[in-house]
Amino acid sequence: MNDLVALVSEVLKRHIPATHLPYWMGMMGGYCFDALALVTRRMLAVSSVRVKKFCATTQFDSTKAMTSGFQPPYSLKEGLARTLEFEFVHPREDAIEFVSE
Repeated sequence: MNDLVALVSEVLKRHIPATHLPYWMGMMGGYCFDALALVTRRMLAVSSVRVKKFCATTQFDSTKAMTSGFQPPYSLKEGLARTLEFEFVHPREDAIEFVSE
């Protein structure tokens, strides 16, 4: 997650504060938001499930795809950088929108 935040900060040329909390403190905050959501009967943007997902290690193994002959046109880092630039740095000016049904 630290590498992802650093890349987004670099591509968007914005400083993203790097505040780190201990996992237990984040989960306690998530549980507090869960209780608040239960009392107010509203969905909140922060929850213990989101904290858990944010802190999880997400890895994937691409060796099977690579052994089949697939050659990625861009590295993961370059692909993410290009996507961020397309969406946020140089957004399209026309009204064309992709809609998936």
